[in-house]
Amino acid sequence: MKKLFILGLLGLASVALADAPAVFKKCIACHGPDAQKVAPGSKGDKTIAGMPKDYLLTQLKGYKAKTADNGGAKAIMYGQMANVSDEDIEALADYVSKLPKKQ
Repeated sequence: MKKLFILGLLGLASVALADAPAVFKKCIACHGPDAQKVAPGSKGDKTIAGMPKDYLLTQLKGYKAKTADNGGAKAIMYGQMANVSDEDIEALADYVSKLPKKQ
């Protein structure tokens, strides 16, 4: 029984990660297909590709809670993250953190 439970958890993790590219499609218009584009209204000149997962999680969860601030882009991000599940946020942060940084 314990083995089945663990296998089930592993299966859920792979499903969540498999959905990350689909979830990321909502982000392409502002961040680009490889997250290499600086989003309009963002503070600074950083792209999100390769950012640390913990930072991305904090930001994405903050946008969902409407507490994160990134200049003029925050209103867009609040709307984008409003209906994204915690599982998809986790998968999205993992996915984007593994994309290569802009050189």
